[in-house]
Amino acid sequence: LAGCGAISGARALMGLDPAPVKPDWKTLLISAADDANGNSAVAVDVVLVKDKAVLESLQTMPAAKWFAMRADLRRTFPDAFTVYPYELVPTQSIRLEAAQFSGQRAWAAFVFANYAIPGEHRARLPLNGAGYVVQLGAQGFQVGAIGAGAAQ
Repeated sequence: LAGCGAISGARALMGLDPAPVKPDWKTLLISAADDANGNSAVAVDVVLVKDKAVLESLQTMPAAKWFAMRADLRRTFPDAFTVYPYELVPTQSIRLEAAQFSGQRAWAAFVFANYAIPGEHRARLPLNGAGYVVQLGAQGFQVGAIGAGAAQ
């Protein structure tokens, strides 16, 4: 039985759970560097995906296409995902606490950042992590996990 937790965690990471799950995140920090997006504001969407068919499309969709199609996707699939939209200017940080995601269940979560330069600018956030730091840089972003015992 000790291995069951590892299998369950791996299934959640890959979006293979038998049903959508609640994010385990305690916090999600989004922070823009001094030169983020070429020293310009950057739109960032945190997306919780509740429909497996939509998940298939979003996991390969570049951010520019996401932002261009977001309104149409919402109209076509109104219950398929929840979007938490933000816009950060260089040096700005925002912290999202667990309460923001309470009651939400999802198959997967993504971060999309609308950079001025071409690129994927998309990352998948495992739902079973304690939390994440999204660091917006000049030409792209990085995501790092916050450990369960780390200071938040």
